[in-house]
Amino acid sequence: MKRNLIRWIPAVLAPVVVATTALGFSVSANAAIDLADKSASQILQMINTNPDIAFSGKVVKKAQLGLPPMNILPDISQSMIDEAAKKMPKEMMDFLPQASAQGELALALEFAAGTHQANIYVDGSEKVRVQVLDLLSERNFIRSGTDLWFYDAGKQSVQHSVISAADQEAAQNDALALFNATSPAAVADYFLAQAGSDTVFSVGKDAKVAGRGVYQLTMSPRSAGTLVQSVTFSVDAATGLPLAVLVKAVGQSAPAFDIAFESISFEKPAASNFTFVAPAGTTVIEVPVPTKESLSAYSGKAPTAADEAKAKAELEKLQAQGWSAVVEVPADMVPAELEALKTNRFYLELTKAVAGGRVFTTSLMNIFIADDGRVFAGSVTIEKLLEAAAQ
Repeated sequence: MKRNLIRWIPAVLAPVVVATTALGFSVSANAAIDLADKSASQILQMINTNPDIAFSGKVVKKAQLGLPPMNILPDISQSMIDEAAKKMPKEMMDFLPQASAQGELALALEFAAGTHQANIYVDGSEKVRVQVLDLLSERNFIRSGTDLWFYDAGKQSVQHSVISAADQEAAQNDALALFNATSPAAVADYFLAQAGSDTVFSVGKDAKVAGRGVYQLTMSPRSAGTLVQSVTFSVDAATGLPLAVLVKAVGQSAPAFDIAFESISFEKPAASNFTFVAPAGTTVIEVPVPTKESLSAYSGKAPTAADEAKAKAELEKLQAQGWSAVVEVPADMVPAELEALKTNRFYLELTKAVAGGRVFTTSLMNIFIADDGRVFAGSVTIEKLLEAAAQ
């Protein structure tokens, strides 16, 4: 069960990450575009909240986070690399990767670097397909009603899960109650008020994304304690659907993260896009969707009222810190997989030694893995992380 839960995480998260941030940034300013003037609050209010929206399009994601150039080979273990090194002529040693990443680590690192393309199909909240295009293959994340599918054509493998109708209805009722209690205007004003002390909002020039007129809204930190220089959203003027997001890092001229709709259509996608039948010869693995009970079992205990109160207090503390917030994960909450990873040369290649541990560093986020087992992360400098760990 534990292994299945871990393996299903990327299949569940990928459509959410890609489709809800399915944004992108192929933005071109155009003097011919003249949209009605709107304030930052008005742009936030117009962002689409309609769960029944239908659209499809091609998304391009680019990431330049300053990671070292390394081959990511999710199907080759470190022992296989070591064995090949013994038999390979010295003249060919440069063709061997220095280390290997497997499973979810490889998937996370792959999406955090380089360029990726994906086709996205959405017909309401219950029909979603994200087709990630690889060099010679593809991966598909599909939701059709209560069925979730993750198909990796390269590995000829399928993971399938069924969403509980009762759990889904409860979640929808909670969301509806929250929506009714807080209108889009109230939500927009809330975020502006909360971010006002630490964020500057500015409205950019009218522009185009995927051939459509968009409003551009930029958030910039007031303080200098963060690695983030700015975040710019582009919102479709006609539908309110966010079409673009671009993140700039301090001291880096090229965008650190840039994901964009290259093309988009608001015609309802064909039903066949959401119909999945496992191809002959593939291995189908049935994976339970994580429940509150199973996650409690995985973590070793169910959260108590004291745990929930502590978590709420920690969240409020992080909100108060704003862009320079630092998250601490206690040693007893760090997954055992991370501890096991420390023996992998890939871990040593991607991190560097600092006083008291090692640091995984990118242009937008740093992660400090302390020798005592604690983990600290935030969009702050390494020095800030080390200060937080020393307190």
